[in-house]
Amino acid sequence: MSDKSFKDTMLYPILFMLAACIVFVGVLAIMYRGSEAKIRAYKQDSYQKIVLSLLSEPLSQALSMKPFYLLQDYPNAYNTYITESSLPGLDRRVFYAKAEDTILGYCVDIGGKGLWGTMRALVAMSPDFKTIKGLAIYEQMETPGLGARIGEEWFLAQFNDIQVLKLDGNAGNYINDFEYIPEGQTASKPMQIQQITGATITSTSVTRMLKDELNLTYTAYLRQVQP
Repeated sequence: MSDKSFKDTMLYPILFMLAACIVFVGVLAIMYRGSEAKIRAYKQDSYQKIVLSLLSEPLSQALSMKPFYLLQDYPNAYNTYITESSLPGLDRRVFYAKAEDTILGYCVDIGGKGLWGTMRALVAMSPDFKTIKGLAIYEQMETPGLGARIGEEWFLAQFNDIQVLKLDGNAGNYINDFEYIPEGQTASKPMQIQQITGATITSTSVTRMLKDELNLTYTAYLRQVQP
């Protein structure tokens, strides 16, 4: 008769690891469930703060206050002045800033394809959708140190106050073409953008996303103002 205990069998470590995995997975699941609401609330707050920030310039001018104080007043400022809306036939989240019964600007959630995956951004537009007032990329999967630099302030700031609408645009072709110049070179034309060194594809993806999405957005805007 063998005196080998169950712990000495080959089955014991397998069952032990299985039980340990079940326990740890259960603990992680409980922790996730417990923090799920907080994570969701944090993501929503972060998103809304980006929208408020992009629309803070026209709002602060209309309210005669500095953008800093407007942003510090979140969420009250967001709930008071920002409204989520829609445009006819456009399957995108659309927001507008309004003060004293005047729409001061729009913010549209747009998406496109980068080098390694989907990128998403929020773009602020003037009330007539002719001019970009601000751009923020809030989701991307680009290479750190290269393509991921599209989130850097200097790159995004280049798009501020660019009038993108063509004067002679027609259906489906309302937006001017962007032109890339080397990083560090001063732009000599309105639509010139410094591309990120070593990230040509990602840089081009940003402007392609803007042109494609703003074409769709302006088409929807025309449906609203010219029914």
